[in-house]
Amino acid sequence: MSNLGIPIVTVKQFTEIVKMQLDEGNTRPIFGLGKGGIGKSESIQNLAVNELGIGFIDVRLLLYSEVDLKGIPYPDKEHNFTVWLQNNILPRVERDGEKGILVLDEITSCDKSIRTAAYQLLNERRLGEYKLPDGWLIVCLGNGEDDGGDFQGMEGNFANRCSVYEVTYDLDTWKEWGYKSGINALVLAYVTWAPKDLHTYDPDKENEILFASPRSWKAVSDILNTYGFSENVPNLSLRINGNLGTYVGNRFFAFCKFKEANVNPGDIVLGNVNRSPEKLEILFITIQGVIKILRDCIEKDLKCNGELTKQTIVYISNSIKWFLKLDKLEYRISAIKDLIAVNKNVIVKLMTQNTEFKTLCPELLQFAGENKEVFRR
Repeated sequence: MSNLGIPIVTVKQFTEIVKMQLDEGNTRPIFGLGKGGIGKSESIQNLAVNELGIGFIDVRLLLYSEVDLKGIPYPDKEHNFTVWLQNNILPRVERDGEKGILVLDEITSCDKSIRTAAYQLLNERRLGEYKLPDGWLIVCLGNGEDDGGDFQGMEGNFANRCSVYEVTYDLDTWKEWGYKSGINALVLAYVTWAPKDLHTYDPDKENEILFASPRSWKAVSDILNTYGFSENVPNLSLRINGNLGTYVGNRFFAFCKFKEANVNPGDIVLGNVNRSPEKLEILFITIQGVIKILRDCIEKDLKCNGELTKQTIVYISNSIKWFLKLDKLEYRISAIKDLIAVNKNVIVKLMTQNTEFKTLCPELLQFAGENKEVFRR
C-alpha cells in the first residue's frame, strides 16, 4: 500500500492522531488501512472507553446492508414524500453521549453500495434522516489489497474525504499494550525472541489459512492465563496451533518448554541471583518473568496507595541491577525498555526523580547517560 503515497504509521501513532483530532475538535474522518489482527480497532476502543471516557460504537459494515444504514423508507402522513425509519446502530446523544468515536470497520471488504451509503455519512455527517452528533469523530478501518482480507475496493473520492494512513504493527508498541492488557509473560518472551512471528501473514502463500497475528497471540495468551503452561494440560498444543498455525504454534510450544529451566524470577527481584542464563530462550523467559512480578507489584501499589511502596522500589532496583549484568548491551537495553513500557510515567519518574531509588541503584545513572535512547520513548 505504501506505493500509493499513503503515510505509514504504527498503531500507537494512528491512535495518537485520532486523539489529537478529538482534542482539536477536528471532525475530518480518519481512514486507517492495515493487516487484520494488528489491533487497530482495539486500540481505538481503548482510547475512547478507557482513556477518554467517551462514547464508542463499532459498526462492522460486512454485517449490514444499505437499508440497515439508511433505514426503511415509508410515506409521510400526507403520502407526498418518503421518510426514513432510522436504524438504531448509529450514535445518539441521549444514549451514547455528546462526544465519541464511530468506527466504520471492514469498510474495504463490504459491498460498494454500503461504501456509497457510508460516503454520505463521511461527506455530510448525515445518512437519510439521521444526523451524526457534532462531537463524534468517524474513524474508518479496513484491509489493503495485500493485507489478507476480502478487499472489495477503495474509491478515490471516498479516501479524499478522509485523512488516510497505512497502519502497521510494531513490536514495542504491541508489547507496551500487552503489559497494560495482561498478555501472558511467555507470549511476550517469545515475540521478543522471535519478533518476525508477531505477524506472519504472507500474501504469496495463499494456501496458508492460519497465521500468527497480534489478535491470535492475544487468544493464546488468554488460554495460558487460564491454564498456565504444562504439557499435561489437555489439548494445549492443539489449541495453540489452532490460533497460530502449526509452524509458529509448534515453535512457540517448544519455546515454552524452557520455562522449567529459567532462573527463578522471584529470587532475582529479591536480589539473590547474579548469574544470567546462557540460552536465549531461557533468558527471555526469565526477563519477562521478572517484569511480570514487577508489573503486578506496581499495579497493586498504585491501586492501593497511589504510589510505589518501598518494597516495590527495592524489587525494581534489584531487577535493574540484574538486567545491567546481562552479557550483551542489546539485552540490557531491551529489558529496561520493557520495564519502562509497563508504566512509562511511573517508572521514568522513579528512575529520574526518586532519591531513594537513586541511592539503591546508582548503576542506572551511568547506564542511562551512556544509553539515552532507553528513555526516548
